[in-house]
Amino acid sequence: MNHLSLPKVELHRHLEGSLRLETLIELAAQHGRSLPSTTVAGLRDHAQVLKPMGSLQEVLDAFVLFQDAFRSLDAVERLTFEAVEDAALDGVRLLELRFSPGFMAEPAGLDWDQMMLRVVRGVERAQEQYDIVVGLIAIVSRSLGPRSARDTVAFTLNWRAHIVGFDLADAEEAYPASDFATEMGQLFAIDMPITVHSGENVGPEHIRTSVDILNARRIGHGVSIVRDPTLVERFIEQGLALEMCPTSNLRTRAVDRLEDHPAAQLLGQGACVTLNSDDPGLFDITLSGELALAQERLGFTDEMIVASTRHAIEASFVPDAQKEEVREALRGFLGP
Repeated sequence: MNHLSLPKVELHRHLEGSLRLETLIELAAQHGRSLPSTTVAGLRDHAQVLKPMGSLQEVLDAFVLFQDAFRSLDAVERLTFEAVEDAALDGVRLLELRFSPGFMAEPAGLDWDQMMLRVVRGVERAQEQYDIVVGLIAIVSRSLGPRSARDTVAFTLNWRAHIVGFDLADAEEAYPASDFATEMGQLFAIDMPITVHSGENVGPEHIRTSVDILNARRIGHGVSIVRDPTLVERFIEQGLALEMCPTSNLRTRAVDRLEDHPAAQLLGQGACVTLNSDDPGLFDITLSGELALAQERLGFTDEMIVASTRHAIEASFVPDAQKEEVREALRGFLGP
């Protein structure tokens, strides 16, 4: 299968983890910020996670150089445009791009609403040049605390016309789902689709809580679900989706080897499994590369790649009319 030509769908990609190193260097110069190196080759070992780390927290800590690039509104627009452009050039036809306004605004204290205007503009500029559907997902970063959670919910409600879903991310064990039930409940009450980072480096009971308490329709990563057959069956019966990220899961040590990744097993059982890059800039990967990796190391067949793509279309939070554009593109690729 030609993975680049396949009309792909990505449900789990972080804007803050999708930066080009060349742009990181240019923006650091513009903002008067120092970097460990001013060449792409020299910066790679400092800004990217290219091998398994000691823990998920070590990977989260690696975001500091990427986060620091968001120091001006012009930078926000440029970084958004480039993230969408890179996805389009990789053959992604439907991209759900998620971001944490609290995390992005933190380095320079940017105004969230002004920042959102530039995110939207960056998306629109990219869509003027490329045939790609984009949905934006707002994130609450657990570690930023309850006030940030309340502010992010208010922000999401204010920008409802431009936001298709809501996510809870960051260190799950230290900040359990129950701490955010009130805020997430406000969004569920207005039918805002919810996805939650869960079961990445903790047990399946966290996934169950994310579904039961936070009303998550999708789970980001969800690797540990395979340890709870009853929960797997529930996901199959209820059509709940898994946003699985093989390279990310290896480098955060959610799995010890790619061959141990449960994506193929779960898909074979009938679960709604989707494949994603998570942070392509941080990990130096593409979605096309992840699909190739799934076939080389995880046991995916061509048919399974197509099945996971179809699952991603149907699990997407974008309006159905936009999904139909992507369904048609996939039908055209597959032929009669």
